[in-house]
Amino acid sequence: MRQRSDLVFPMSEYERRLNELRRRMAERGVEVMLTTTPENICYLTSFESPGHYYFQAVIIPLEGKAVSVPRRLEDSGIQALTWLDETRPYEDFEDPMDRVKLTLEEFSLHDKTIGYEKNCWFFTATQQEKLFRSMPSTNFVDCSGIIEEGRVIKSDHEIEIMRKAARAAEAGMKAGIDIIEPGLTENDIAAEIHYAMIKAGSEWPAIAPFVASGERGAIGHATWAGRKIQPVDTVMLEVGGCIKRYHAALMRSVFIGAIDSKLWEGEKVVREAMEATMEAIKPGATAHHVDAVSRNILGSSAFGGAQASRSAYSIGIGLPPDWGEGQILSIQPNETRTLEPNMTFHLIPWVQVPGKGGISFSETIRVTENGCETITNFERKLFVK
Repeated sequence: MRQRSDLVFPMSEYERRLNELRRRMAERGVEVMLTTTPENICYLTSFESPGHYYFQAVIIPLEGKAVSVPRRLEDSGIQALTWLDETRPYEDFEDPMDRVKLTLEEFSLHDKTIGYEKNCWFFTATQQEKLFRSMPSTNFVDCSGIIEEGRVIKSDHEIEIMRKAARAAEAGMKAGIDIIEPGLTENDIAAEIHYAMIKAGSEWPAIAPFVASGERGAIGHATWAGRKIQPVDTVMLEVGGCIKRYHAALMRSVFIGAIDSKLWEGEKVVREAMEATMEAIKPGATAHHVDAVSRNILGSSAFGGAQASRSAYSIGIGLPPDWGEGQILSIQPNETRTLEPNMTFHLIPWVQVPGKGGISFSETIRVTENGCETITNFERKLFVK
């Protein structure tokens, strides 16, 4: 294992992650792990690239060196960013499944029990079928989630870097709120958010900031589209700062002009849901119980508001198309897993006020030993201009 002094974390952090993965592999009778999920590769090696739309893999045996199978263009990033000694890149004109097969054979791993990630966006059904056909005697077993079991609980190193990402998100949010005024466009607001966030240290986030005004604020995941801010209007903002692929996000709502009673009712119920949910978050609490706390409060609103999504999702390492880790764990109905210290979530109680837009003041939070801590630090209110 190549020792480096310029990794994102100390080498001991990566060794801990590998050792814990290998323990879980041994418990499942898996002798080799073939990971193809970009976030998992980043977690284990520190490799990151916008080019993850091309196939990439890291092969981790129970004993011996890990080896990467990247696209040739990305091999320079493996050399520059990771601790990996061994890489076997494929050319653009080659089928990467052929390179995976040859690499497994070269390292005498083809006759082992090999875990793979069936539930991976970037390891397609076609690729999986071809690899399995080419190695009919190899025992492939689905190990989706085995690496994510380590990712869901953050180390102190990870929490520290998420705090830095939160500062960048806060800078972007402040800039967006400060510039909002009638006559400007959503694009103007988005430009200021990007500028401030990047100046504050953010790298490229997995999702661009969301900027949605007027009736567009009630559209899920709407972002800037050139709409001009009106003298009486609403603007919903969601910003995620990113440092070394670790994200922290927050949402705020801004209103311009006269505010009617329904908006204040919306702010009141969202604030109540946020405070009650944060009170309910603690080690041992079940995810569905925490979700019910938020959902029941929002559902009691006089204007008929309701939680339009899960109440929170795990957040940490993110590559496009998502800054969240909700596929690992979300706080939502029917989720029976319990919360543990150093789990991190984007907590998102919010409502849509019919005809007016959305109201939310979300937070990135950490489960502590006895409760809940906010990682983001931004005034939690409905902003009126």
